[in-house]
Amino acid sequence: MPDVSVVVPTFNRAAFIEASVTSLLTDAVDVEVLVVDDGSVDDTAVRLERLGDPRVRVLVRAHAGIAAARNAGVAASRGRHVAFHDSDDRALPGRLARPVAHLDAHPDVAFVVQNGRMAAREGAAAGAPWLAPATVRALRGRPLGVADVFRWNLGQLQGMCFRRTALERVGPLDGTFRILDDLDLVLRVAVRFAGVFLDETAFVYHPGGDSVSRDRHQIHEEAIALAEKLVREHPEALRAIGPGVFRRRQARRWARLAEARHRRGDLAAACAAMASACRLTPCDVRLRLRARRLRRAT
Repeated sequence: MPDVSVVVPTFNRAAFIEASVTSLLTDAVDVEVLVVDDGSVDDTAVRLERLGDPRVRVLVRAHAGIAAARNAGVAASRGRHVAFHDSDDRALPGRLARPVAHLDAHPDVAFVVQNGRMAAREGAAAGAPWLAPATVRALRGRPLGVADVFRWNLGQLQGMCFRRTALERVGPLDGTFRILDDLDLVLRVAVRFAGVFLDETAFVYHPGGDSVSRDRHQIHEEAIALAEKLVREHPEALRAIGPGVFRRRQARRWARLAEARHRRGDLAAACAAMASACRLTPCDVRLRLRARRLRRAT
C-alpha cells in the first residue's frame, strides 16, 4: 500500500503530460500515479509509455468527463491517502511529502490544503499566488471546516491531499457538474471532517486555452446548484455557514449569472436570474437597481 495515490485525469494534453507526471515523482514518499486517459486521440499514450516508471499506471477509458475519470482513478488506487493533479499543471517539491507527513502526524485531520501559483506570464519572474495573501492569513493556523471551504471556494484539488477513509465516506465525485465537481467534493468532505491549510506553494497552475474553467456562465450555474445541493443534503452545513451568509453568497452568484446571461444576449433569462438574487436579499438596494436596469433593457 503506497503512502499516497495521485489521480491524474487527462484528455488530449500530450504537450504537457510528461512534464506534469514527472513532477509528481520527485518527493521522498512512496507514491503511485494513476493517469486516467479519458479517451485522448493525440499521442498521450506514447508519451506516457516513454516515461517507463513503474510507479506510473495508466488507465485508458472512453471519454466520459473529468469527474468520471477521477472516480475511476480513485477506485483503482491503493494508497493510504489520495491526491489529485491536473495533467497540464506542475507539482513542486513537497507537494506530496508534506501533506502525507501532516496527515500521519495528525489523525484528527482528514484533508490538507496547500497553496499554489499561476504559471508566470511571458517576461515575468513568477506567477501570482493561487490564494491571495488575505485568504492565506484567514486560513493559516486553525482547523478548516465547511464554512471556510464555502467562503473561500477551496476547490483546487491539485493542492489537496485526503485520507482515503474520508473519500470513501462521502462517495464519488458528482458527474452532473462539468466544472465544479472538485469544489462539490471538498464541501462534502469538509461537512464531516476537519482539514488544515499549509502555507506552502505546492503546484503551478497552467491556465490552458481549452480549459473548461473559462466557461464563466456554466461556473455561475454550477456554483448555485452545488450550494443548493449542499444544504439540501447536509442541513448542518447551513448552520455552520450561517443562513444569512449563505443567502448573500447565493444572491451574488445569481447576480453574476444574470450579468453573464445579459452578455450572451438572453435578457429574459438575465432578468429571471436577477429576480432570484433579489428574492434572497430583498433589502439589497444595489441589486434592486440592477434588476430595474435589466428590465428596462428588455
